[in-house]
Amino acid sequence: MATEQRIEASTKVTSDKCIYTWTIENYRLIKLKVGETIVSPNFGVGSDYKQYFNLQLYPAGESEKDAGYISLFLTPLIDSKNKPDKLVCRWTLSAINDIKVIKKLTVHYDFASDQDLRGYGRPKFYELKNIDKLISSQNTVTIQCELEVFKKFQSSLKLDNINITDQINNKINLDSLFLSQEFSDVKLITSDENEIPAHKNILALASPVFRAMFTHDMLENKGHFVEITDTPYNILVEMLRFIYTGDIVSTKVDIVLEILAVADKYQVDSLKIKCGKVLCDALTTDNAVKILMAAHKHQAKYLEDKVIKFITTQTKLLSNSEKMKKIDDPDVWANLMQLVVKSHKNLS
Repeated sequence: MATEQRIEASTKVTSDKCIYTWTIENYRLIKLKVGETIVSPNFGVGSDYKQYFNLQLYPAGESEKDAGYISLFLTPLIDSKNKPDKLVCRWTLSAINDIKVIKKLTVHYDFASDQDLRGYGRPKFYELKNIDKLISSQNTVTIQCELEVFKKFQSSLKLDNINITDQINNKINLDSLFLSQEFSDVKLITSDENEIPAHKNILALASPVFRAMFTHDMLENKGHFVEITDTPYNILVEMLRFIYTGDIVSTKVDIVLEILAVADKYQVDSLKIKCGKVLCDALTTDNAVKILMAAHKHQAKYLEDKVIKFITTQTKLLSNSEKMKKIDDPDVWANLMQLVVKSHKNLS
């Protein structure tokens, strides 16, 4: 009987954001010609890897054709020799008088598409005949830049909607072949020289890594042995148990974390999902940080999201500096803090 699967996934565009406010004082004293510019102090966006920008304002216009207007541009500060493949930004430039927005402009642009990496904005941002509306009673002009810089894509499966049994091919019952010498055509040799009988076709169907071993001109393909010296015997047996039967026996957190690691190494994604469910059910304040770091290391995004949500609800854990300082990855910290801030906003 065929099985029907319902799997949901999501892809999130992650970004770095900032709001930068630039105030030019004593603005009426400025007497610049067309093409002369005022450059703002540089500002950086992001925490782990900063992208730097500045604003460039031409009080009398960037060129003769723009005379009669204020020109305004956002400029990335990038070494032309190390030009990025992409620098996609979305920003809003607002001219503000006190708290009133006088002019607003929103732009979406990939700076890497510009050969010269010049600034991008509007040569005719604001008409000079209306300048009195722009200059405040304190003789200042204020420009605010709300900037968002594309960072990366993050994809995840929605674990709650996945029926693990549907991930297993149940048209043929493979239980009887698990650890059986019958029809075995390969042996997995562990560091303690234990030999585990297995079947190339079954391993190749379950794991792209094994498939590569058995289809390319590798020693494993020429012989009948595969040496796996970095995985304990009992963990390797649990991976094979899942491949053949769709189940794992142990629910101990430390053991399941080792199974998760070997599942990631051999790209057995359905086993990673299974480990994720077991670890979610075993979550406590004592093991949450350990599980979180393992989930991030082995790219189990569905598990990582669950653990982060759990941690945000645990006030005592969040205030435990000894445990929290074990989170040493900036991306994990950023995701965690984002959810903490969001949960506090929802409560307020």
